[in-house]
Amino acid sequence: MVEVVATDLRGKMRNFGPLAIVRAEWWKESPKFVLLRYEIFGKESDVGVRLDLDKKAILDDVGESKDLSSALRENASDIWSVVVREKVSHSR
Repeated sequence: MVEVVATDLRGKMRNFGPLAIVRAEWWKESPKFVLLRYEIFGKESDVGVRLDLDKKAILDDVGESKDLSSALRENASDIWSVVVREKVSHSR
C-alpha cells in the first residue's frame, strides 16, 4: 500500500486572491510530485493541483479560473520553496 504523507500549509504562504493553499500531499516512495490542496473562498476543493518538484512548476489548472491558474504558475518557485522547506522539516 502506498503511504501518503501530508503537511498543513495554512498560513505558511500568501493567498492568491480567494485561493489559499492549505495542504501538501505526496507519496513517501515517490516524492517527485506534490499534490497541493486548496480552498477558494474558504471551501476546500475536491481536487488539487500538482507541483513538479524537479521543474518547480504547477502542472494543473484551478478549475475554470485562468486568473488563479496563472497566479499559481507565476508563483510556482515561491510555492516550491515553502513546500520543500515543510517537506524537509516533516521528514525529520
